[in-house]
Amino acid sequence: MSDDPVARVETAEAWDDFCETLKKAGAVLLRDDIDATPFEKGEGLRYLSRLLRGGLVNFAEGLGPKHPVLRAMPEGVKMGLDNPDNYYLGAAINPAYTYRLTGTRGSIHYLSFAAQNQNFAATDKITGGAGHLEDSELVLDSEGRFEIIASQKEHAGNWLRMVPDTKQILVRQTFLDRANEKEVTIRIECLDAEGAPPDPLDPARVPGALQGAALYAMGCAQWFANWVVDFRNHAPVNAFHLPDAENHRLVGGDPNVRLWLGLWELEPDQALVIEATPPPCHYWNFQLGNIWAESLDYRNRNVHLNSGSAVLEDDGSFRLVVAAEDPGVPNWLDTAGHHRGTMGVRWVRAEHHPEPRTRVVSLEDVRNGKL
Repeated sequence: MSDDPVARVETAEAWDDFCETLKKAGAVLLRDDIDATPFEKGEGLRYLSRLLRGGLVNFAEGLGPKHPVLRAMPEGVKMGLDNPDNYYLGAAINPAYTYRLTGTRGSIHYLSFAAQNQNFAATDKITGGAGHLEDSELVLDSEGRFEIIASQKEHAGNWLRMVPDTKQILVRQTFLDRANEKEVTIRIECLDAEGAPPDPLDPARVPGALQGAALYAMGCAQWFANWVVDFRNHAPVNAFHLPDAENHRLVGGDPNVRLWLGLWELEPDQALVIEATPPPCHYWNFQLGNIWAESLDYRNRNVHLNSGSAVLEDDGSFRLVVAAEDPGVPNWLDTAGHHRGTMGVRWVRAEHHPEPRTRVVSLEDVRNGKL
């Protein structure tokens, strides 16, 4: 095997290396501490294919940090209990440079910008979130337009702080009512690019880009598998735990969000009842995920609710019912063919973070109004 990357391109060894690395990603499906069923392994294989698509876009299609592009993940790519109410955009950057983001606010319910080091191709070097800027802090002009400078050096006005290991700028947009809200229009530019177009493809970069994509799929899958398995150390199944703020930052979370996490597991004739009184907050939601921490199929099934869609009790509390079948009550969440998975309750810009109460009951009792 040649150490010369161009020679490895010429002989196609770079592709063989990529395939060999990618083969190792499948080991996550065989972990004893997950004990996945055939159905879950099928989802796991699809999950790996999705992560690879994300990795190829991030690593093989990038034009370099002087020519960043804010991209959404490819269709279907999900990870880390992604929020069904969110629309995510990300751009790979180099913190040695200065960037400008410009756009128009739109009517999206919540908007935030984060400088992060979440490179799953090098999970041992992940350090989480650094600077953060959200819409209540954002200075807009009379037409809702904004300009943000992202850099290590402080700037007046809208400034997103980067640190020496920042690898990405992430834009989170949260819909309260997806059908009627307009997302932000936004672009990013590197102020150190001096207007020059991207260089033509350098074949010496291709082997590293392919390896990066394979390592991204493998690293992301193992990272979040470890994350989910650790839930068991903090709460029993069908209950929640609240990670501390530092853990939340390390996994790349928005500092204005506190996320109660849990594992759920039900028999076909059971239902999980979740109750809480929302605190004064900007937004809250509940969602179901699979064991790989992918959100369930929110496009086609009732697998999440938020503060704009949930039906509340007269006292302002909510009662959610997770079950395999619709029991004919408000706030039913569909397990979508799963018998277990992950779940989360988010409180956003909340005054306090109450723990959701849970209990497992028979589905027949729910149908008969015995709650």
